[in-house]
Amino acid sequence: MPDDWLGYDWLCQQLADTDAQLRQVMVPLSQVITRPGLALQTLSDLSEVLPADIAHYLQFSQDVSEDEQRAHSYEWQALVVENAPLRVNLNGHLVSAPADFYDSLLERQIQPGRPIVQIIGEMLMRYSLGLPDWWYRARLQHILSTRG
Repeated sequence: MPDDWLGYDWLCQQLADTDAQLRQVMVPLSQVITRPGLALQTLSDLSEVLPADIAHYLQFSQDVSEDEQRAHSYEWQALVVENAPLRVNLNGHLVSAPADFYDSLLERQIQPGRPIVQIIGEMLMRYSLGLPDWWYRARLQHILSTRG
């Protein structure tokens, strides 16, 4: 998710001038589950990882090389310079975007008499964009206020 990616870039920047060894744990957001039955489990984001499962993922931790840490530090520096209101994961690339980037998705959900909270719920369930509910509310209010 973009917020996880940004946090990782920020952390690499913070540790850039230290001797601290950074380790990372890769958690797949989609994986095959075999118990109690066969299923494909897909998580929206890392907050859905169960506390009991964390120990399982920790065994796969690995050191982050200095070059990888430096590359993520550079990415963070570039994003800070761009100073955009939104960052999105677009085809595997973290890119800066304008605040209205997702407005077309929101506009399709707006119908007369439909409550904003229902639209927000639909967006959170249908799209795994990593945006908080307050972002959707602010954008919906902006869209509705400019419609006239």
